[in-house]
Amino acid sequence: MNLVSLHSIPPFISSVLLFLFFLVGLFKGKERKENLLFSLVCLLGFFLNLDKTLLTFVEDEKLALKISRIDHLFLVFIIPLYLHFTLAITGKKEFKTLLKVLYALSLLMVPLTQTDYYLEGVRRFFFGFFAKAGPLFYFFATLSGLSVLLSIFILVRALKSEKSALRRTKIKYVILSVGVAAFINHFDILVMSGFNFYPFGNFVFLPMALLGYAIYRHDILEWKIFLNRGLQFFVLLLFSAGVYLAFLTIFENLFGKNLSIYVSSFFTFVPTLALILVFSERIREWVKSITLRDQMVKRKVLKDLSFSVLKIESAQELKDIVLKELKETFGIERCLIVSCEKRDVQPPKLLDEKDPLWNKGYRLSISIPSSNSPSLLLLGEKRDMSLYTEEEIELLSILGNNLALAMDNAYIYKKLKDFTESLERMVEERTRALIRSESLAAVGRLAAGVAHELNNPLASVMSTLEYHLGHIEEKGALYEDLEFCLRELKRAEGIVRSLLSTARQKDEEKRPVDIHMAIEDALRILYNEYKRKPVIIEKFYRASSPYVLGVQGRLCQVFVNLIKNGLEALGEEGGILRIVTENLEDRVLRVTVEDNGMGMDEETKANLFKPFFTTKHQGVGLGLYITYEIIRDHSGEIEVESKKGKGTLFILSFPAYQQLS
Repeated sequence: MNLVSLHSIPPFISSVLLFLFFLVGLFKGKERKENLLFSLVCLLGFFLNLDKTLLTFVEDEKLALKISRIDHLFLVFIIPLYLHFTLAITGKKEFKTLLKVLYALSLLMVPLTQTDYYLEGVRRFFFGFFAKAGPLFYFFATLSGLSVLLSIFILVRALKSEKSALRRTKIKYVILSVGVAAFINHFDILVMSGFNFYPFGNFVFLPMALLGYAIYRHDILEWKIFLNRGLQFFVLLLFSAGVYLAFLTIFENLFGKNLSIYVSSFFTFVPTLALILVFSERIREWVKSITLRDQMVKRKVLKDLSFSVLKIESAQELKDIVLKELKETFGIERCLIVSCEKRDVQPPKLLDEKDPLWNKGYRLSISIPSSNSPSLLLLGEKRDMSLYTEEEIELLSILGNNLALAMDNAYIYKKLKDFTESLERMVEERTRALIRSESLAAVGRLAAGVAHELNNPLASVMSTLEYHLGHIEEKGALYEDLEFCLRELKRAEGIVRSLLSTARQKDEEKRPVDIHMAIEDALRILYNEYKRKPVIIEKFYRASSPYVLGVQGRLCQVFVNLIKNGLEALGEEGGILRIVTENLEDRVLRVTVEDNGMGMDEETKANLFKPFFTTKHQGVGLGLYITYEIIRDHSGEIEVESKKGKGTLFILSFPAYQQLS
């Protein structure tokens, strides 16, 4: 063996790989037509590279020419086979006539390959013999080049129109491998024309290995996976070959031909093996850093996301963050988390055209096995139309499991939060009830004291008035005034009892009460407070049925408190106090008491009906609280609308009582 024979290494590797692919393609050819065609392409490539390998060893010129002519007996069929394989890969049915013509031409060229018109002879180069092209060979080369260009055109057009990620990836592989291999092989025409350089076609194993690995081992997975593994292997192979040749050259320059081939090979192989062991891992990492940069970024993002989701407490926030990160990481437009039944929770699934989700743009389904909310993570097609790799699917499965745990945690956290808020509301309600109870107790003590102090003088004055009314003969103006005073004193006595009853939460007997009369009584009581003020009292009694089932004195007390507050809000400058009654639908009697006085702020409005809350310097803070309790006791409601400097509006709603005719 001499230095020249080392040039046989690249074509030998190509021939070995292509023969293996031919066997696999032949074995799988029954399953797919494209596999059989690919195996035939590999067989022709095997013959071509075997030819080149043998020519580096052969010393006889006639034998070299005979070997080349035997190779070209079969090689002429590469013209239609390239196109036929392309049409099978893309599923196109056009160019059938052209394909038949090319097969016929190839068949006609078979006998011509054994003449000087096709191969004139062989030339001796530094790497060995190589065939010398005849005029008919250039015709073959032209047809072969046109066939390859047409094939690439068909593949590129199919790549643009194809929607399926699987087919798009397959087409990309074919362009990257068959196209590059054909391009490299056509450079050999220059060598056959006499140019003295090492044939580029000897390195055809690189692109063809890429396609073979993709089709038969990984069924067209993303090309970066194989490029990483394949390049690691081939870079190591080239590194080893380069180191081996370098050491062999050094030994031959130092010792010449004195050493036997076995001794020189041994002393060349040992340092080569040592360098491979030292640098192999670094070469792998270097290739990986180049070819799998995107994969490494995706891996880091998915791992970080799998841990970060466990810290999120909101289920909706959890979904939003995950979907946003996945869309950015994989470059996808469609990404969705949908609820499903527990029986639908299955291992990761690559969707196909038969799946209904495929037509909606989704390509991968990842289960989220949450106990409380089982779901599916659906990922759409990537913008670059590449497939989801096994590693990506595995990382997404881990993310799905962590998502399930995070969603269960979010569910538990929400339940705990709701329970805590419910407990806080309960405590707040109980606290308010306790405060109210204490306030009512204070009101009760106050009411009892007031009743004790007022009952005796009221009884005395009422007794005196009743005596004089019984002894006045003429019922004139004086009699009417005394009668009014007696009626008001009785109402005052009722107010005292009402206050005491309110504090003790004691029910009183209710009767139909004309709300208009209660308002008029309140205005009469407060007449002295507004008769000398610039106040306009506007009354709009629009209620056709003004009756309410209640207590006359207590309802009068409500309007006394509201009108008095309105008069105080108007102040010395005066203004307008408007009282409106009307019947609404659903048998509701509404009364509004409105003033255009000073109004109140939000804090005052919020505390308006609380006991002992007052904004007056000498106020007790029970007027509006008692008003509120009386209205509630009459099954009514009270609302207040007010803004600082823009007046106040009280809205009272009572169930209207229908008088029997």
